[in-house]
Amino acid sequence: MTRPGRIAAALFSSALIVVIACGGRADERAEPSSPAPFEATGIITFGSVSLNPASEHEVFRPFVDHVASRLREVGIGRGRVVVVDSISKMVEELNEGRIDVYIDSPFPVGFVWKRTEIDLLLRRWKRGSETYRSVVFVRADSGVNSVADLAGKMIAFGEPFSTSGFLMPKAALASTGLMLDNYEDAAASIPPDRVGYVFSNDAENTMFWVLKGKVDAGAVNEDYYQALAGSRVSELKIILTTEAVPRNLVCVRRSLDPRVTDALKDLLLGMDEDEEGQGVLKGFEETARFDPWPGGPERQLAGIMDLIQYVEEDVGQ
Repeated sequence: MTRPGRIAAALFSSALIVVIACGGRADERAEPSSPAPFEATGIITFGSVSLNPASEHEVFRPFVDHVASRLREVGIGRGRVVVVDSISKMVEELNEGRIDVYIDSPFPVGFVWKRTEIDLLLRRWKRGSETYRSVVFVRADSGVNSVADLAGKMIAFGEPFSTSGFLMPKAALASTGLMLDNYEDAAASIPPDRVGYVFSNDAENTMFWVLKGKVDAGAVNEDYYQALAGSRVSELKIILTTEAVPRNLVCVRRSLDPRVTDALKDLLLGMDEDEEGQGVLKGFEETARFDPWPGGPERQLAGIMDLIQYVEEDVGQ
């Protein structure tokens, strides 16, 4: 072969190698590469108030994990639960931006709402109910026929954090003009112009103390009253029933990314519509659903804000 022929053959072979290396035909284009998967690294933090943080974590953890796993499109990668031991501490955590979502009953929420920048997002149907109220009751043979007759007597409330077992009935009694003082001993002597109260720390204890005459009156969630009294309900009578208030409220820090707030709201509103969501809700203290506030949150909270003045110091403990 002549020198020009050898050069031409070499050039042809090189061209063939290039075509093969590029995938066959010279005019064939490479497939575009897939974009790297989106990595959600954000954290959404739910806050709660309890003197038993380990138990509260157990209650919240499955719910928070479920919610966080469905907020990846707005950058949330995981959820966190923070439990504090007072409502005042919750105000501090929200103001410092360390908690994003706060779920609680209306009196604590009202206290927090006055002191920090939160938005009232949704209502939570805790234990299957959208609202609840309290009853104040006495023994039927006690001679106490109205709240005015409680002057000089002792009443048992439940836990200091409880809306239905303490804050709501105390505020309702105080709004009638009664002056209430806290005592350690249920047998303490009460001045005739005051009402004494002690904490039983449990609705069942409250019922038992009234039936046994350890205290003159008790206050419990209306839903528990019949069940706790059982066959002895005829031995009791109710002298006060409070107004109904929302069972639980979902609040968000106002400075939270609006995309996260909107996605969270949509997610919670739809949780009761699929089997997995229903299971998570049931495990979260038998939550039935989340729904919008009828008439708007400010209207629903108005009555609570009227009463909170009577228990503001108690709520802030």
